[in-house]
Amino acid sequence: MNLKPFRLIVVFFALLFSCESGENENQALKDRVISVHDEVMPEIGNLKSVQNKLREKADSIKLEGAPSASENYGESLEAAAQSCEAAYDGMFVWMRQFKTEYEDMTEEETKAYLEEQLKKVEQVRDDIKTALSVSDSLLNVRI
Repeated sequence: MNLKPFRLIVVFFALLFSCESGENENQALKDRVISVHDEVMPEIGNLKSVQNKLREKADSIKLEGAPSASENYGESLEAAAQSCEAAYDGMFVWMRQFKTEYEDMTEEETKAYLEEQLKKVEQVRDDIKTALSVSDSLLNVRI
């Protein structure tokens, strides 16, 4: 009994399924990256709106010549506005550098690239959520 053709068939299918597994894994990883992006992208307009409100409130405190407690609050408002701007810019910097085609990369390189991009976009998401949360808290303070 000759087992050589059987062995070749087994090796062929093993290679076939291992390649598909890597492609499926990378597609799932890419889907996760896009999902994180899609989660916070709708907040981009809100970031600019909140940033403007923070700056308006900080400017009105400066114009009033308020006591030092209000001055510190005004500085906090300005810092939060800068955080909103940095989070906004961070999203667009990330989007510009994100590659969606990986033909020139091996499966392993693609996986490493997508894992790195997932970390970056998660940081962008966290920056946006933090900026909005801090801003919301500051805008709801009454002095």
